[in-house]
Amino acid sequence: MDRSLKWRTLALIAAILVCTGILLPTFVGREAIPSWMPNLFRKEINFGLDLQGGLHIVYSIDLDTAVVDRAGEIKRDLETRFKEEKPVIEAEVKTPLKVTGGVTVIPKDPAKWEQIFDAVRSDYTDTIESRACEANVPPACSKDGKVGEPCSICIKVSTKYSEDIKKSALTNAVTTIRERIDEKGIAEPNVVEKDDQIIVELPGLDSASTQATKDIIKRTAKLEFKVVDNYAVPMSKLYAKAAPDDENKATEPRARELGIYAVIDDWVPDEGERQQDYYLFAHDRNDWIPVDDAEKSGCKQRNDNKEVRDGKVNCEVKGWQVIDQWVAEISAADPSLAIPDDRELSYEFVEPSKDAEGVWRQPHWRSYYLARAVELTGTAIKDARASYDPNTNRPVVLIDFNRYGSRVFGDLTAKIIGKKLATILDKKVKSAPIINTAIRGGSASITMGGGNDAQRQQKEADELVNVLRTGSLPAPLREDSSSEVGPSLGRDAIDKTKLSFGIGILLVFIIMVGIYRWSGWISVFSVMFHNLLTLAVMTVFGATLTLPGIAAVVLSVGMCVDGNILIYERIRDELLLGKSVRGAIDLGFTRAFSAILDGQLTTAAAGWVLLQYGSGPIRGFAVLLLVGVFTTLSTNIWVTRIFFDWYLAKKKGTATTISI
Repeated sequence: MDRSLKWRTLALIAAILVCTGILLPTFVGREAIPSWMPNLFRKEINFGLDLQGGLHIVYSIDLDTAVVDRAGEIKRDLETRFKEEKPVIEAEVKTPLKVTGGVTVIPKDPAKWEQIFDAVRSDYTDTIESRACEANVPPACSKDGKVGEPCSICIKVSTKYSEDIKKSALTNAVTTIRERIDEKGIAEPNVVEKDDQIIVELPGLDSASTQATKDIIKRTAKLEFKVVDNYAVPMSKLYAKAAPDDENKATEPRARELGIYAVIDDWVPDEGERQQDYYLFAHDRNDWIPVDDAEKSGCKQRNDNKEVRDGKVNCEVKGWQVIDQWVAEISAADPSLAIPDDRELSYEFVEPSKDAEGVWRQPHWRSYYLARAVELTGTAIKDARASYDPNTNRPVVLIDFNRYGSRVFGDLTAKIIGKKLATILDKKVKSAPIINTAIRGGSASITMGGGNDAQRQQKEADELVNVLRTGSLPAPLREDSSSEVGPSLGRDAIDKTKLSFGIGILLVFIIMVGIYRWSGWISVFSVMFHNLLTLAVMTVFGATLTLPGIAAVVLSVGMCVDGNILIYERIRDELLLGKSVRGAIDLGFTRAFSAILDGQLTTAAAGWVLLQYGSGPIRGFAVLLLVGVFTTLSTNIWVTRIFFDWYLAKKKGTATTISI
């Protein structure tokens, strides 16, 4: 037998086993999968709102609030700028209530209005535009005005900049909402932009979790800078309590049971003495937790079928939750180990990476002992952009502070030289770089995590830029409508859809076997593998299965069968021309390939257009259609050929006929 045929066969068997493993949780439940299985084999197919019902919410961004906030930042920035000028510029800066996004500057010395106007224009060229002054302030400054008479410089946030805020806020809100719901494990969300609104669909959510879900979604994202408090006595006590033994495992029994590790991080800053930081880390784990706690975290919903043992259910517990649980337990037993009110533990998710000895470390959550006081927030950031560190070639986010932020950040970094400054987004530490010198240029950078995955690092950088450019979430979400809906198709319609799909597949099997005999059975297997691969790919990428998606699967089944028919008819033609069986099979696949590829590329182009410009059900159809293009080519060109090559190998070159 040809060695390549053996490898292709093994690859096919492996693909079948992997696809089956990926789909197994959908049919037997995630809880039935052993805990040692990778996360790849713990995902379930997400069913859309039209198939199982759930929560449908429509949000819009309160744009006026975002514009008013931006005007307030301009006011604070101008006040700081005027105080730092030499000589000091004396002027009153107001934000009128009746003008959305308006700012009014009233110079104390009207003769200097042009100097002030030029300063404002130079700082906010693309951000502001002129407007008519309100009635209760001096008239607008102009060259035609009387010398020495009071006047006002009246500006407002420009229309273009307002639209940019809105666009960035929408994109950021979609990402933030999806991450929050995923973190709580409440449901697999479908979050999309539609015009100026955000549509959130949460399939399968019961009524008991509705309000909790809304509260999670509407929380405003928050960017903060806090100082890492190393050499802290409480943290050293926690380290001593869970000090590692010879196997680097915690000596304290409960910490050892929970898989908590205690580590010392030390570094030598460019200036000053060696620094040390005690921290804890833990991996995500599956554990049995009380039903009430599981319902609060979203792991269990009241009407689901999760197994309950002694009042507990099995849930995935995050590493940071494991550490918090342990700290709470030991501090309850020994109050001297409690975290003081002016301090807190925050956590960073560390991606898989190699340590100094070249050993791979699994993903985990590590703690930071922080001063609770917020030194600076996202409102002090003027701009952000993605770039690359020239030394490591890793993606970084470069941030520019406004005048207020520049002064505070410069003073802060001057005070903590040699220490770490944590950047926190939504209560998660994004990075904690060492401050080697005072940073007074009004700029800073944030290094991305993501382990060694450059693509993931770049994605994180782009997402963080979106967050920072809008000041985290620059405006609150406004709920326009909310409804709990059942399956939009109705149970009878869904059952009929399943029946028609089954009948269609059965008819395809009968026709193919009836016309092409033994070769028809190859086509039957190809269709089965095609469906298996399509559903597995959809599960891996987290796509949601809706009725339009089912229609795309049915369409791709037709394309798969059509490809087999093209190949079979080509083989028949070559046999009628007197070619040998091997020659006919080789030429059949070769000459049918161009027609199959042309058809699939045309379909892929149409699917891509639908994906780019469609929304909702159209996107669902497009996603499954594009997946179907990939699986159709795989089955037509690869799977079908393996079976024909097996037939030829079995005949050992003596085949004179073939059932086709």
